[in-house]
Amino acid sequence: MVRVDRTTRCCAFCGLATIALVIASGACPEARQAPEISAERRRDAIIRTWRDAKPAPAPLLGAEEAWTLTLPIAPSAPGAMDDHRIYIPLRQALLVALHRETGLVDWTRAIDTASPPVVAAGTVFIAGTDSIQALNATDGTEQWSVPLARSITAPLVWDSGWLIAVTEPGDVMAFRAADGHLVWRRSLGAPSVHPAVPGGDAALFLSLADGRVVALALATGEPLWERKLTGTISEPAVAKDRVFIGSTDNFLYAFDDDSGTLEWKWRNGGDVIGAAADGDVVYFASLDNIIRAVNRGNGNQRWKKPTGTRPVLPPRAFGGIVMLLGLMPAISVFVGETGEVMGTHSATGNLVGAPLLDPTLKPFRVALVTITREGVVEALRPAGIMFRDAALVPITTIPGRGLARERTP
Repeated sequence: MVRVDRTTRCCAFCGLATIALVIASGACPEARQAPEISAERRRDAIIRTWRDAKPAPAPLLGAEEAWTLTLPIAPSAPGAMDDHRIYIPLRQALLVALHRETGLVDWTRAIDTASPPVVAAGTVFIAGTDSIQALNATDGTEQWSVPLARSITAPLVWDSGWLIAVTEPGDVMAFRAADGHLVWRRSLGAPSVHPAVPGGDAALFLSLADGRVVALALATGEPLWERKLTGTISEPAVAKDRVFIGSTDNFLYAFDDDSGTLEWKWRNGGDVIGAAADGDVVYFASLDNIIRAVNRGNGNQRWKKPTGTRPVLPPRAFGGIVMLLGLMPAISVFVGETGEVMGTHSATGNLVGAPLLDPTLKPFRVALVTITREGVVEALRPAGIMFRDAALVPITTIPGRGLARERTP
């Protein structure tokens, strides 16, 4: 007599062939598949967890000093940095190029400028008192020069082969970066001390001294939209479909980048000095010494933290961190997800502009450079990504245990 147990009864509707299989194997096919399905689900859950996990923030601070140099002449403007060099304009009409990893002088060139250089595609662009010059980044030789009828009022901007300049009394000019050819000019009727910011669908955004936010077509300079705000407004920050502007009226404004429609605004306890975006999070600082993180789309707050210093420039955000420039300490770095302080750094003097940053951190590479008004240049390497081997220690005793001498019979 064949015994039909509980496992066989669960398959009664599967037919005699299934019962025979159960008798032979002693298990139900569906019961055998269950562990396999469960294991597959666990594997999928692990993959989803790994896929959805947010990367660890870039360990910019703590950092160790790579080198420090005191320049013989004080800087006349903030500097610029590429993969190989640091370019600093000095008083007495001089531009110096320092090797990024050693601080040694690679080359110098006589140029009178009070505007920070821009370096891109192997070229250093300098706005002088009466011209714009393009220099070879390797040796400083001139590639082209174009005269300017009026003085530059805002830092130059390079974007996708275009060089954007803003001059008195409010003219915006687009040059072809390869040869200096003037592509278009647009008069806006008011000057700006802030650089133009590319973004959106091939647009250019500017904050003007009369409180207007203006969007121009990057290819032609044609006006797309403009909005008038109260107070003195900050440099624009662009993230996906939003343009963010801070103002001394204590508000941060978020506009649709295509139409200029006001999407939301956030009231603060002090002047909003600027914003920065990383993904779908926007970070902005105000003179009530608070830094906030909000959703890009609707402005809902994620966190707010005291800055620990009085902010002096808009924040910078990349790789899951937020850097804020203040009075003391000079640099504070926050974890973008939580607002936790990652670290601080105090420069040896008053900084000239924002620190020079490489957002792509690499082991043993200089990633952060500060320049002070006193001419002190300090280069820092992030210590968190330098996995040094332990120092070699001399062997004082031979490992193992001694064996007695063997004797032959």
